[in-house]
Amino acid sequence: MKITKFQILILICIILLGSGCFFVVMKNNQHDSFEDILSRYSEENIAGSLMADLTHDGNDELLVISQKSISPDATSPEVMETTLEIYAMMDGNPVVIYKDLAADNHPGYRWYYLTVVDHKNYILQYTPEIWNGIGNFHFEVFSFNQEGQKEILEKQEVPYDSIHTSEDDMQDLSIKMENFKTIYEKWKANSIPLITIGSDMLTGDNDYYVLEEKVILNK
Repeated sequence: MKITKFQILILICIILLGSGCFFVVMKNNQHDSFEDILSRYSEENIAGSLMADLTHDGNDELLVISQKSISPDATSPEVMETTLEIYAMMDGNPVVIYKDLAADNHPGYRWYYLTVVDHKNYILQYTPEIWNGIGNFHFEVFSFNQEGQKEILEKQEVPYDSIHTSEDDMQDLSIKMENFKTIYEKWKANSIPLITIGSDMLTGDNDYYVLEEKVILNK
């Protein structure tokens, strides 16, 4: 049986239509799943949420920034705990592919930004980790692969020690710090802040900002 060009065209249209319906179903399922995730947080605990394609597969991931007050012990005052969680759809189910705590100034606290490189979304994480004059300044720009594993686009780190560094080595350390600052501020200038809490002796920034916009999942 000979198939005409018209029949071939009809067959192609049917395939494209079926594919379109499949992707619509996938998108609706994704929104339903993310709406269910957001419903699990109490309204007062969600500071902000947004959608961004961090796996570079054409499907958005869900970023949730939550906050809650905690008391380290009975005698300590309450502090605000801020958490960033990133959800991706894996085999039709929402899965946490990234979770991290950002708190006020302490060793290892982190600042987070959303940045774009060549029309692709990335996370910029900055850690100005200094305690009693010793620590390091660190940032990395990363996304995720299809399995939800972190893939680093760029990473920079400068160890810092103002206690045990000799005067002769301080100039070299200052140059390294300035170079690091230049690279980091170039990234920061083209990024959207998500969480910036605390003070940073490198840049002089002293901020308390948490994204307060919330995503609206329209089908």
